[in-house]
Amino acid sequence: LDFLAGRSLGQVCHIVQLAISQKKLLGYLNGAVVPYKRSQSMVKEKCAEVGRPCSSAARGTTKVATWDVVRSCLQEIIATMPPGAESIPLSNMKRIFRSRYHLELSETTLGYPKLSELLQDQRLNDLCAV
Repeated sequence: LDFLAGRSLGQVCHIVQLAISQKKLLGYLNGAVVPYKRSQSMVKEKCAEVGRPCSSAARGTTKVATWDVVRSCLQEIIATMPPGAESIPLSNMKRIFRSRYHLELSETTLGYPKLSELLQDQRLNDLCAV
């Protein structure tokens, strides 16, 4: 790619990150950077547009959490946090829903391609911040 000639590694990384996060020219599939049209990001965005789960677990026999259930479970998760704990890693949220409530927390079913975006929805803004 001639347009990258003479650029530092940091500049190339920044360009790639912009192509992924802002321009939607690139995305990820199985840990590799691919054209956006072939990416998991595009699949999740399409699923979110129609409110359907993307993960096989959420499409199977596991019950998917509704907005009311998400809110109720989050309230309980927060109320039962250990003393002194101020946060819960975002990466643990889906596991907590599965193990504690036997529910799938599917951001795409609730209209969001990313879990972090779901947790910023106005319906939850009095409970948590991302």
